Amino acid sequence: MKRLVLLLVLLPCGLQAADRESDLELWASEGKWPRGKTNVESTPARQYQVAKHFEQVGDVLQAAVAYQRLGDAYPESDEAEESLILSAKNFLAAGDFTQCRHELDELRRRYANPTYLDAMGQVEAELGRGYLEGKGEGGTYKLASRLRKARKIFQHILDEDSEGRWADDALLGLGQCDEEDGSYDQAIEKYKKLLEKYPRSELRAEAEGRIAHCINKREPRPEYTETDTLEAYNRIQAAYKEAEFGNTNLDLEALKENQRVLDDRQAEKRYEQARFYATNGHYRAAEVYYELIMKRYPDSPWAKKAEATLREMRQR
Repeated sequence: MKRLVLLLVLLPCGLQAADRESDLELWASEGKWPRGKTNVESTPARQYQVAKHFEQVGDVLQAAVAYQRLGDAYPESDEAEESLILSAKNFLAAGDFTQCRHELDELRRRYANPTYLDAMGQVEAELGRGYLEGKGEGGTYKLASRLRKARKIFQHILDEDSEGRWADDALLGLGQCDEEDGSYDQAIEKYKKLLEKYPRSELRAEAEGRIAHCINKREPRPEYTETDTLEAYNRIQAAYKEAEFGNTNLDLEALKENQRVLDDRQAEKRYEQARFYATNGHYRAAEVYYELIMKRYPDSPWAKKAEATLREMRQR
């Protein structure tokens, strides 16, 4: 009888313990920590399971901290190195760039030859772009500070692994930093280097498009030549061609806008040439240029202007 009572007393406790061991659903808790902010599971595998669950349900901040705790509490475990890169990745997703960089630095401090070098490059590339585009924590800094941080990160990727998976992203990022600074010649130089050094890069179309954009934006305008125009047109066509092969990163609307700007600028030049001939009495030559504008650049505002001027000239 005493044994039966003892079993009845122990049985609920055993069931409660089993419940505590299978409460994965309680780990996603809307930002709260039901087990305490410093709690770590009894094994690295179980702590990894906790972190992975947070990640799967989209609670990236708690996932980042859970992975961080795994790396800190079990530094010699098989999961430790992976947990640090996953912690950095989730801190980045949460917009906490400072902690993201801390985890990457910790990886390099602990491991002379990191296993996850490619994954580290991906996180760093996204981190640099976060600063460049003012996302997350990056949006709290002024432009000059954001560009300085982004440049440092992109350059580090190139210095650490110039033949790595993310080297072309780093070059593109450095070029975009120059664009933001208004240093269009330097940006073009980096984009051309990307095209030359990484001929199979998925970013070729975007680089071609950005070169065309920089040619359009480059100052001073008086130095803009027919050679520049031809190069910009060729870059745009190359970008379109790359897009036909499945490049989904290309901003087609931006590319169309670049072509529109080029067309307007060319139409304006042709209009000035027509006026020069008309002023000097070469009316047939002026007619040729006015007709060329209407035929070649029909969507440009200069086409309507050329039509009106030509009509007026013929009525004289």
